[in-house]
Amino acid sequence: MLNKITDKLRVYEGKPPVNELKKAAVLMAIVDSEEPELIYTLRSNKVGSHGGEVSFPGGMYEDEDGSLESTALRESEEETGLDRNKVRILGSTDTMVSRFNVSVTPFVGVVPSNIRLNDDSEEIEACFTVPISFLLEDKRFRNDHIKKNGESFFMPAYKFESFIIWGLTAMMTVDFLNITLDAGIDLKTEGN
Repeated sequence: MLNKITDKLRVYEGKPPVNELKKAAVLMAIVDSEEPELIYTLRSNKVGSHGGEVSFPGGMYEDEDGSLESTALRESEEETGLDRNKVRILGSTDTMVSRFNVSVTPFVGVVPSNIRLNDDSEEIEACFTVPISFLLEDKRFRNDHIKKNGESFFMPAYKFESFIIWGLTAMMTVDFLNITLDAGIDLKTEGN
């Protein structure tokens, strides 16, 4: 599975950041194990934006970062304790625009199976992993029917244990699965 993801991202050119918007980046970290998993976080209710929501670690671009990839690595380290030197970046998927009009670029990276994460950050309530095989099943907890720019689609929400992956994070997850693993998840239908 990791070989296929690596090969696809090596040649994939995703949608670039939207220049006229504020920019942010997230890290879609894949745990390198027999059954690869994606790392997600549950944001603390103490934070101003996205409190109580599941997200990928990441945040707003700062000039000192120099690149959005560095933003994703810096923010991930700050939020989860993920040592940026242990992340092998494979590439990025499509930049998406959040409901707050922020251009968010996801970077995909691989981390060792013995990686240690913490949830000591004031921004993070918990860190957890979800098997990619579970996500590929496209078993939706619910669908949020969205109409935007004259288009209609179903934004999936997935429930894993007590966590609900929805919104932009779910959209990034589906985009990743479709690009790297040819999942064929169709957002024009309500799915499984």
